Amino acid sequence: EAMIVAAGGGARVMSLADGRSKMSKSDENDYSRINVLDPPKLIRDKIKKCKTDALPGIEWNNPERPEATNLLNIYAAVQPTGGKGKEEIREEVKDMTWGEFKPLLAEAVVEHLEPIQVRYKEVRDDEDYLMGVLGDGAASANEVAGKTLNAARVAMGFTPRAVL
Repeated sequence: EAMIVAAGGGARVMSLADGRSKMSKSDENDYSRINVLDPPKLIRDKIKKCKTDALPGIEWNNPERPEATNLLNIYAAVQPTGGKGKEEIREEVKDMTWGEFKPLLAEAVVEHLEPIQVRYKEVRDDEDYLMGVLGDGAASANEVAGKTLNAARVAMGFTPRAVL
């Protein structure tokens, strides 16, 4: 089942190293991003070391504090369905220090990714299932490609291939 984030809440996640740059798997700094398969200890470490500021309190949408907005957006994005909304989060964290908020964020991210990581491991450990899914996908792709190729041949004036 797809996990789709509602518009305006975490759709564009910024770098942990620079709150003005988009998080990217191609960034050389592995600590600039959270990878879906990062172990919990590494996720906690990355969040603990991510860039923040020295200003008191944590607030959303202050252009002078892009890292605060980014970390709050990540926190909002990993809330369970029907969980805390933006206003509730704002109230929860407004008087926190980064030292208090970062572990809260890290645990929320770890809990959010855990079922994905568990399912990934189950699929990777079941070689027969994985090969079956890959085989079904290849057969489906070949069928679509064959129809497209035949349509292109006909459009160019060639005789369509006989289906065997």
